[in-house]
Amino acid sequence: MTIYAIESGVAITDVRVSNFRSLTNIEVELGDLTVLIGANNAGKTSFLDALYTAVGAGRKTFSSEDVRLAKGEALPPKDRQITVDVRVRPVGDDGEVIDKFPAGSFWTSLWGSLFAFDDEFNEFIALRVTMAWSIAKADYVVERKALKEWRPFADWLTTEVHDRNVTASLLEPLAFHYIDAKRDLDEDLRKQGSFWRRMTDELGLDEADIAELEETLSSINQQIVDKSEVLKHLKDSLADLQVVVAADSAGIDISPVARKLRDLSRGIDVSFSTSGAQAFPLARHGMGTRSLASLLVFRAFASWRNTRVVASGDKIHSLLGLEEPESHLHPQAQRSLFSHIKDISGQRVVSTHSPYFAGQAQLEDLRLFIKNGGETSCTRLDLTKLTKLDDKRKLQETVIESRGDILFARAVILFEGQTEEQALPIWAEAYWEATIHELGFSFVRANGTDYFPFIWLAKSLGIPWYIIGDGEAKPVSDLEDALKKADAPAINDSKNIVIFPNGHNFETKLVSEGYLAEIEIALDEMSERKNYLDEFMKKHHGKAYPKGRGNRDYESDGARLRAAADAMALSKTRVSKPVAKAISGLEDEGRRFPEEIRSLFEVISRDHGLHIREKK
Repeated sequence: MTIYAIESGVAITDVRVSNFRSLTNIEVELGDLTVLIGANNAGKTSFLDALYTAVGAGRKTFSSEDVRLAKGEALPPKDRQITVDVRVRPVGDDGEVIDKFPAGSFWTSLWGSLFAFDDEFNEFIALRVTMAWSIAKADYVVERKALKEWRPFADWLTTEVHDRNVTASLLEPLAFHYIDAKRDLDEDLRKQGSFWRRMTDELGLDEADIAELEETLSSINQQIVDKSEVLKHLKDSLADLQVVVAADSAGIDISPVARKLRDLSRGIDVSFSTSGAQAFPLARHGMGTRSLASLLVFRAFASWRNTRVVASGDKIHSLLGLEEPESHLHPQAQRSLFSHIKDISGQRVVSTHSPYFAGQAQLEDLRLFIKNGGETSCTRLDLTKLTKLDDKRKLQETVIESRGDILFARAVILFEGQTEEQALPIWAEAYWEATIHELGFSFVRANGTDYFPFIWLAKSLGIPWYIIGDGEAKPVSDLEDALKKADAPAINDSKNIVIFPNGHNFETKLVSEGYLAEIEIALDEMSERKNYLDEFMKKHHGKAYPKGRGNRDYESDGARLRAAADAMALSKTRVSKPVAKAISGLEDEGRRFPEEIRSLFEVISRDHGLHIREKK
């Protein structure tokens, strides 16, 4: 159940967009805090722009360049129109959506004639904004009307609307403020219409105080000019204006300080200092500080505005759109930023590329934007599928909070152990001639064989996922259980899962494929001495394996192969990288990648249109 802030008594619960840039046809459900995640150019900014154009404070207008272009089109057809629907529902004292607007409420008085009902007789108001080509005007025309109903998403575009247009006065209390990634308080201090100027242009002083302060300002100006030889010299030189322009001119005044209080906001500056350092104006601080300061000013604006509106007896619903609030901030500051945004009054819709920020969001707040074939889709997690309370906790703590980068991955590759964690990225770079970060892949150790939360998350959000796993009985059994629990196909029915055959694990499979020489090179490099494997065999022969698996035998047939696998298993974190580098650097192209690793990479390559290295 979604819980909203109760101050305004309403919430924007749903937004639908059609034919706006890459947004062919999407629906996004909004919570009190909605976190938009996804790769660059996935459509997050387009969604915020569409919402701002529909109901934003100081709304900008759609342009012909906003109309979606299909692949191969130079211009959109004239019958293609942009449509944005926004639904508003009433909220009760417990923060939950209720079935009708309270009788006699502010919103009932404002919108009562435009109320509609859904199939369950829940009351709402919905605004439709369209931009369509007008033959009569030979141009695009924007209209805002109210919907008569809220149809299922499958046929939402056919919904009927009221005849009369929705006026600006009906939308004004439903103000959507949008702060893009280019925010900078140093610019806001001087920009007309910024949140800073909207607050400081009217300082809230009475007339007597204004008259007294302006008299003081005039006196200060006079003192500065009288004591400054430079200013007096400039004033004398400018006096010739009287002669040239107008003989009856009243004279020249120089005002180092604004004489009128209304002009003070144009010259206000903000200085900031860290502990033990001198204070400097914001203009001399970095973009991170200036960007964060701009957000904090908006927080002050929202609080100040809501207080004034409530004091006047009216209502207002604040909705903030915020693009990449983490810009220019270091990781710790990005984590800290989350609580500041949570403190902003009203609903908030935040797009982010930061795993540190997204990792603090609740699962139900996340919306993943994915672009396929030039079109954007939006998905959210259906937490009702997590039947056990511990499953949700694991997902939040072991995946979202600790591996938030998965949320932004082009694909997720899962495996069991430390060996794969260090070795696979090396083989991947050798195979695709690009790092896994350049490819947008996340390689993830799944906490032993606890694959379920990772599979469920990736599957639910539509993120492609792959597994390479040990062939031993218990890991295979655990994986089958995780797949069944996540409602995914079994191992044998999944091309995205590769298992080492014949009960092999990572180490024994390398030995079985004939990489003993490369393993010995890696062991020597790890230990920084020659013949490490010989010393290992002498030292450990006859000693017991853990968990009662018998004693080590490094003298009978196959002893060196067994010892090589054991030596790697006992030094996973140190030998993994040298082994991968030694094998991937072989001259023989056909032996640079162990068979199952090559198979996995080939599947990933086909799915993502990457180059497949042919085995020679």
